[in-house]
Amino acid sequence: MASPKYMLLFVICLASGLLQASADFDRVNQVRRQAGLPTLSGAPLLDDAAARHAAYLDRHRDPAAKRQPRSAHEQIPGQAGFSGASPAARALAAGYPHRRVLENVSMGYADADDAVDALMSAIYHRLTFLDFAADEMGLAVGERSRVFLLGRSDFDALCESPPPDALFSTPMDCLGQPMRRSYYDELCSRLPEEALFVSAHTVSCPNGARLDARFMEKVCEEPPRAARFAGHGRYFVPCDNGTRIDADWFLGLCEGRPPEALYSASGSYYEICDDKQRVDAEWFEQQCANLPEAARYTDSMRFRRPCSAPLDIRVEYLDASDAMRLDDLPEVVVWPPAGATDIPPAFFIEEPDPLPDLDVAGYPVSLQVNPQRVERVELQHFALFRLRGDDAQPLTSTRLLDKDSDPHAVLTAHQFALFPLDRLDWGARYRAVADLQLDGRPVRLAWEFTVRDHGLPLLTAAAASQRFVIQSGLEYLLYLPPTDASAHTVLSTRTEHRRGNRVNMELVDANTLRVRVEARYCDRIRMRFDGGREVELIPQGCAG
Repeated sequence: MASPKYMLLFVICLASGLLQASADFDRVNQVRRQAGLPTLSGAPLLDDAAARHAAYLDRHRDPAAKRQPRSAHEQIPGQAGFSGASPAARALAAGYPHRRVLENVSMGYADADDAVDALMSAIYHRLTFLDFAADEMGLAVGERSRVFLLGRSDFDALCESPPPDALFSTPMDCLGQPMRRSYYDELCSRLPEEALFVSAHTVSCPNGARLDARFMEKVCEEPPRAARFAGHGRYFVPCDNGTRIDADWFLGLCEGRPPEALYSASGSYYEICDDKQRVDAEWFEQQCANLPEAARYTDSMRFRRPCSAPLDIRVEYLDASDAMRLDDLPEVVVWPPAGATDIPPAFFIEEPDPLPDLDVAGYPVSLQVNPQRVERVELQHFALFRLRGDDAQPLTSTRLLDKDSDPHAVLTAHQFALFPLDRLDWGARYRAVADLQLDGRPVRLAWEFTVRDHGLPLLTAAAASQRFVIQSGLEYLLYLPPTDASAHTVLSTRTEHRRGNRVNMELVDANTLRVRVEARYCDRIRMRFDGGREVELIPQGCAG
C-alpha cells in the first residue's frame, strides 16, 4: 500500500493538473467570446480521451525535436498507452457517443496563455478553436503536453436516442415514384378493406361478364327471394354449395342489375408490405399516382455513420442539425478581433505547416464566413496596413491562403487567412481590410488590432553588431529581427561579463528575449548569437 506521503503527492499533482486544465478551458472560452462565438461547456468523456492522449504524447513525443516522425494527432497501435489511432477513435474508446470531434495539441508550454496563444497563431488550430458548430470541450494537461478535444452535444443526443426521421431507410418503389419507407409502413398498417385483392367469382356469365365474388358469396349463402328457383323452368348452379338460381334473375346480374354484382376490377394485383399483402392493382396505382408531398422521397439517398453505434443517419438530417446550430451565429468571424491589444507578432511553426518555405512569418489575420448564413463567398480584396498616427502603410509582402492556395487543402471555401511574410512590430497598431461578395451582396470589413508590447522598453538589434545603454535592474525586451541566414535568432545565446554582474534572460520567442542586468561593476555585457550577431549592453553611467 502506498504511504500517506506518496498518496499526498499524487493528490497534489492531480489537483495541480485540474487547476491547469481549468485555466486552459477559461482561456479557450475567452478566445471564443472575443471572436463573438458561444463558449464551450465541459465534456467529461472527452476529458478522459484527452488525458489518455496527453499521457501517450508525454511518453512518446519530444516537443524539442525539430523533426517529428508523425502527426501529434496520431497514435501507433501496439505502443504503450495506445488509446486510438485518431482523435475520433480515442473519443469513441472513452465512451463518447460520436466521432464528430476536433483536436488541438500543444507541447512544451508552461501555462495556458502561452499554449493557447501559440495555437491561435497557427491557422489550422485557430480555426479548430473557432469552429462554428462545436459547443463542448474536454481537455487534459500532462507533464509536457496539452490536448483539447472539441465536440457537439446535439450529436450526443442524436446518437443516444435517434428520432425516427433521422435514420436512413431505403425508399420504396411506388411504380416509379420513390416513397418514404415511413409512409409505406403506415400505409401497410391501415390497408382499407376495398384495397385488398379479391378475385372474380369462379363462375362467369354466359355473356362473359365476371361476377363479384363477395356479392356472390352472399347470394349463395342466402339467395334473395327473386333469385330462388321455383322448381320449373330454367336455372343456373353458380354456387359451390349447389344452390339453384333462377335463370332470368341470374342473367339480370350478368347485365349489371344491380351494378355491384359485376366484378369491376382488372383481376390484377400487387403484393406489398412485409407480409406480402395482395392489393388491387387499380387501388395501388391510384395511390402511387397521387402520393401526398409528405410521402414522396426527396432525399439524396446519402447517409453517414457519425455515432459509435452503427446508425445510418440521413445527410439531410445532419445538414439540418448544422443549420439549427449555426443559424444564430455571426455571419463573419475575424481574428484577431477588432480592438485586440495583446496579439503576438509572429508565426513560427504548425503541423501541418501552412508556410512550408518559411521558418518565421507575421501573425496571420483570418476570416471565416458562416456557411449556414452565406452560400457563395467571393473574397475580392484582403490587405493589412501598419498604422502610425493617421498614416496607414500597406504591407506589401503577404500571402493569402484560401481553398485553392492552401498547401494542405484544409481551408474551406468559407475560410481565408492572410499571412504577413515578415514579423509584425512589437507594440504596433494594424488595420485589416477585406472586401467580399456574400451571395452577391458587397460587404466591406475593416478592423484594427495592436501587437503586444509587454510594457517593457524595446531594444531592436537589427545590425550584425549593436550597442545599447541600459539601466541596471530594469527589464528590457531585446529583439533580433530574423534574417535570411538566421530565422531563429536568439535560441542560442552566450554572454560574457565581469564576475559579480548578473544577466537574467528569458525566452519570449525565437527572436526575442527578456533581459535584466544587475550591474555591481561598470563593465559591458557581451551577448553573442548564432550567425555572428553580437549585442553589447552598457550599464548607464559607465564608459562606452
